[in-house]
Amino acid sequence: MKVLVIGVNTRHIACSASRAGYTVYTLNQFNDADLKTCSDRSVIYDMPDVHDLNLPELLQFIRTLLPVDFIVLGPGFEHLGNWLEEITKGNIPVLNNPPHIFNKISDKAWMAEKLKILNLPHPFTIPLDCLDTPEDWTGGYPAIIKPISGAGGMENRLVSDLKDLEMTMAMPECGQYLLQGYIKGTVTSVSIISTGKQAVAIAVNEQLAGIDTLTGMPFAYCGNITPTISEHNEWMCKTAINLAVELELVGSNGVDFIITDKGPVVLEVNPRFQGSIDTVEHSTGLNIFRLHYESFQGKLPVCGDIQCFSIKTIFFARRKFVVEKKVYDYLVKCYNKGTAADIPSIGTVCEKDEPVVSFLSDGKSKTEVVRQAGQLVSGLIDIIEDTHTEV
Repeated sequence: MKVLVIGVNTRHIACSASRAGYTVYTLNQFNDADLKTCSDRSVIYDMPDVHDLNLPELLQFIRTLLPVDFIVLGPGFEHLGNWLEEITKGNIPVLNNPPHIFNKISDKAWMAEKLKILNLPHPFTIPLDCLDTPEDWTGGYPAIIKPISGAGGMENRLVSDLKDLEMTMAMPECGQYLLQGYIKGTVTSVSIISTGKQAVAIAVNEQLAGIDTLTGMPFAYCGNITPTISEHNEWMCKTAINLAVELELVGSNGVDFIITDKGPVVLEVNPRFQGSIDTVEHSTGLNIFRLHYESFQGKLPVCGDIQCFSIKTIFFARRKFVVEKKVYDYLVKCYNKGTAADIPSIGTVCEKDEPVVSFLSDGKSKTEVVRQAGQLVSGLIDIIEDTHTEV
C-alpha cells in the first residue's frame, strides 16, 4: 500500500511506515539524508511560516505525489484533514484525528477546562487576555507562559513576578498565549493507541526538556527516554486511556504528565504522532505506524514486555553554522551504527536554536543510555567547534 506523509518534519513517521512495509511518499521541509532512504518518493517544500501556508501552491506539490492509498498528516499539518479530503474529493482516506477534535484538544485553554470538568489534577491555567490586570492572576509565581496552541515548548518561558507579568500582558500578541502555574517535577508521557472507543497504553516515557547540553531554550522538548519506571505508571496509563476514550481519539496519541512530590498531574493531551516514536519502537519492539493504521480498522495491539531502555536526544544549534563534511561524516557514521537520525545534508545552514540532529541509544539501564547519548553529543560539539563553520 502507498501512503503519503505530509508535515514540517516527517522522518520519524515515514521511517516507521517504511519499516512496516508500506511504500512511502513524503512532503516535508527538511532534506534529511535518512528521510531519503525510507521514502520511495520525496518532495522538499520550503515552509517559512507553517501557520501561513500557501495552500494553492502546496496543492501543486501534493498532486505530484498522488495517487496513494491513504494520507497521514504530521507536524504542522494535522489540522488540514478537511482540506485534503476536499481536494481529493473524499477518495483518499486521511488517517488522523478529525480536525474538529484535533483543534479542540490542541487548544490548551479548552483542554484545561475539560480536565477541570473531569476532576483531573492540572496546573491552574488561564488565557492571558482573560486577565484585566496583572493583579488578577492568583496562581502565584513563578508562572509559565505558553502558546495556546502548538507543541515543542520552544516559546514557553517563566514569568517571575508581577512586573514581569505586566510587561508580558503589554505584548500585542498576548491573546495567543496562556498563563499557567509552574510546577516542578519529572515530565512524562504515556503513548497510547486508540480506536475512538477503546485505547491501550503501550509505553511510559520520560520527557527531556531544556537540557543545557542540547539546547539553550529552557523548556524546549529535546528528547525522551523509554521506559520510565515509577509507582505512578498504573494511574497515568489508566488516566491516559480514559482520556483517549473520552476525547474519541484515534491512532497514535499521547498524554503528558508531570510527576510532583504529591503525585502526577496532567499537563496536556497530544492528538498526534509524538516525537517519542523512535524510543517507543526500540524499547517495545512494536511498529507504531502499523498500529496507527490498524487502529483505524478498529484493532488494538497486545503489548509485551519492555525489551530495553532507549533514549533520543535532539541537539539544537548553539549558533548559526553550516553543516560541512566533517560534521556530516560524523553524523553519517553514527547513523550507520543506528545512533543518529534526522541527518542534515552537507551545506545545510542551521540557524541558532534550530534542531540539528537526533541521537539514539539503547541499553540495559537509564544510566547506560544517558551516558552513551552524552558521548554522542560531545563528539558532535567538538567537531562543530573545531571546524569553525559559523556564518
